[in-house]
Amino acid sequence: MKQKSYDKNQEETPRIISASESHMALVFVLDVSHSMRGTAIKQLNEGLNRFKEEVCRDKQTKEILDVAIIEFSDEYNVVQPFVPIEFMNPVNLEAGGSTKFTGPIREAIKMVDERSRFYRRSGSEPYKPWILLVTDGGPLDDITEVTKEVWDMQDDGKVRFIALGVGGYHSGSLKKLTDVVFRMEGTDFTSFFDWVGKSMRSVSTTAPGEKPALPTIGGNITRDISDIFWS
Repeated sequence: MKQKSYDKNQEETPRIISASESHMALVFVLDVSHSMRGTAIKQLNEGLNRFKEEVCRDKQTKEILDVAIIEFSDEYNVVQPFVPIEFMNPVNLEAGGSTKFTGPIREAIKMVDERSRFYRRSGSEPYKPWILLVTDGGPLDDITEVTKEVWDMQDDGKVRFIALGVGGYHSGSLKKLTDVVFRMEGTDFTSFFDWVGKSMRSVSTTAPGEKPALPTIGGNITRDISDIFWS
């Protein structure tokens, strides 16, 4: 996978805004395999860019939310290291390759762990970070070990892991990773990113350790309540 160039000089991007305030780390882990080509990848790009614009309209959320983006297919690539959301670069992901979960999920775990430690060194008490996995398939690699790593983090209260299945995704593989799995009909990501944005605003009105009242998800997004598990 080819390394993407950044639109902004990293030296000009602040690592944190309002360091004395509590901060929230959100990392998107995005499937850009061959099956996402066409309308799906186009609407994923549009959804991410619109998400940034809409979140930045809310001053309180804008000042506490930091985002990162990992794309993956056969390999993975950090296309956006953690930055305050207003400094997130425009997204233009391209689809190709197959689907492997272990590398990008491990990278996401490492990134949120490092970000939480960075917040504390900066004098900021972190909110529980979020990892959002979006895929339209299932892993071609063995996810046994990384599944345990994800659950250890969730059980220790160190991360909230949410998965969105698109199209013909493999429900069971996502349910091995988390008990919060959504399914999306079609390729319009508007409802999903609207829910993520509203959730971030809800987090921003609470204190770290408090459980935010998350909004109801709707539109073309529903909770995956199937009992199918991959062996």
